[in-house]
Amino acid sequence: AIATPRAYGSLTVKARAMVLRGPRHLEVMELDVPPVRAGEALLRVEACGLCGSDIEQYEGHMAYQTPDAFPMIPGHEPVGIIEEISPEAERAWNVSAGDRIALVPHLICGRCEHCLRGQSHLCKGLLPIPRSQYGFMPLSYGHGLWGGYSEYIHLHLASLVCKVPSEVPARLAVMYQALAAGLRWAVAVPRTRLSDTVLVLGCGQRGLASVIALRAAGVRTIIVTGLAKDAFKLEHARRLGASDIIVVDRENTVDRVMEITRGRGVDVAVDVAPQSSQPFLDAVEALRTGGTIVVAGIKDPAAPAQLNLNRLLYKEITVQGVFTQTADFYRAAVDLLVRTLADVETLHTHDVPLNDVTYALELLRGSVPNSEAISISLHPGV
Repeated sequence: AIATPRAYGSLTVKARAMVLRGPRHLEVMELDVPPVRAGEALLRVEACGLCGSDIEQYEGHMAYQTPDAFPMIPGHEPVGIIEEISPEAERAWNVSAGDRIALVPHLICGRCEHCLRGQSHLCKGLLPIPRSQYGFMPLSYGHGLWGGYSEYIHLHLASLVCKVPSEVPARLAVMYQALAAGLRWAVAVPRTRLSDTVLVLGCGQRGLASVIALRAAGVRTIIVTGLAKDAFKLEHARRLGASDIIVVDRENTVDRVMEITRGRGVDVAVDVAPQSSQPFLDAVEALRTGGTIVVAGIKDPAAPAQLNLNRLLYKEITVQGVFTQTADFYRAAVDLLVRTLADVETLHTHDVPLNDVTYALELLRGSVPNSEAISISLHPGV
């Protein structure tokens, strides 16, 4: 049921939001802000980060974006101030009104098979909708204020939050999601060791965050790939601690890896390159026998990889797909954010008002001439 809108005197509080009505159709709307009930809270969004998933969502390419999923408020990387909070949520989350928090996007039941196995990010058991995640839930469900492209998010009682120190600006704090990805995808899932050589295929936000996470874990041999047009990002990779750079449209990735590793190959390959399947095929050949590939970049289903499966068999390669993170990685990411704030600041390239979100997505896509973008934050209050 939709709660009665909160009211002060004769005024009903409204939230301005950018609503995705269908593929490539964003529209400004004003929605009622419901009252905070037991276990709930109200978040005033200061900034919302963008990643490749926002582009996929805007284009309508996400597999679960069926017609009945629209309209929705996107935005799954919000940071903001707790405007109001119930006593129950205050105790459960250990935060108070006025605190800055980063929102864990997943709503979890805590009882399904995935949750009980420690895979709560895969939970589908809480809400009767295809995806129980902030930024991806339809406007028709509940109060509708589920996304970061909005002035406010009404926090569900099953939410999880990470307190962000007040000295960390919201525009930088939005990198908590990318850093959580780096920690899980590049370090935890492949069980990366200090002595490992790691190949990061892709130099976007997640690739660069993987470099930060790997360096923080003590890894010293980090090879990062990118295209010639990615020179700006590749230079950042080197500054962050990448030991070697491969420009894949000028060099052969596998040959260069074998040159760097003296014919041994890498221990771990992290494929964060979107659309193209070639980085995965390169990873298979560049990996040492017994190595691990982590696949995180969403691929174009119309161009599947033409893989000789015997290569996986003979080399005894482990392949692990990853999509997102559990709450513990988001919390660890906030800690890493504080420790590497100077590095994160170098990756932040744009602050964009909420109404200009379409422009922000084009920036992230690389479609705006003479503009280089890595970390972009949307600001509803601007």
